[in-house]
Amino acid sequence: MRKRYLGILLVLALFVAGCGKNNTGETNAANEESAANEENTTSKEDTKSENNAGKDKFDVGAEFLDLRIGDTVCVAVSGVEEPYQFKFTLNAVEYADGEINGYPAESGTEGAIVLDVTLEGVGPDVSYGIIFSQTYIGRHQFYTEDQADYGLSTFSNPDETISKGEKITGRIAIMWGKEDFVVEQSGVTSTKFAYTVQESEIKDYVSGEQ
Repeated sequence: MRKRYLGILLVLALFVAGCGKNNTGETNAANEESAANEENTTSKEDTKSENNAGKDKFDVGAEFLDLRIGDTVCVAVSGVEEPYQFKFTLNAVEYADGEINGYPAESGTEGAIVLDVTLEGVGPDVSYGIIFSQTYIGRHQFYTEDQADYGLSTFSNPDETISKGEKITGRIAIMWGKEDFVVEQSGVTSTKFAYTVQESEIKDYVSGEQ
């Protein structure tokens, strides 16, 4: 009888030891997977931080040349007494085929590129003329005074200003074909930035929208 009890105890001891090993193995595997996931997450956050580094600082001499649609960049432009400061966001890019709000494409141009833009004033008051006077696609400048001819009125008055704390969303257009291009601010006395736009990201413009 004693041998029988000893045999049962031995079996139980082996069973418990085996469970302990399995649990340890499962715990180690779970810990390794958790550590790997944490490392991947940290790596992605580091990359994002590097890509966005400096965009939240106003610096006349700064350059941000790898922006994408949806990014917001802080822009400083030299002023008489102090730099003008504002935030610039390219929300979307659209294409008006052939004409925009009845305004025909210029000779040699198939249509117009329309930028959906949000501006946020940080101070001092800065005019739309100053904001867009150094904004280009290629060597072609966005002229605010042309916008009324396209049926776009939000930024059409170059003398109108945006004040500190004011936030305005509107559209601005330029005659251009539907293709890959870069929207850039390249003035000598301002923050330089460039949005890379792929043709696949360009949406169809709906006539009449501001």
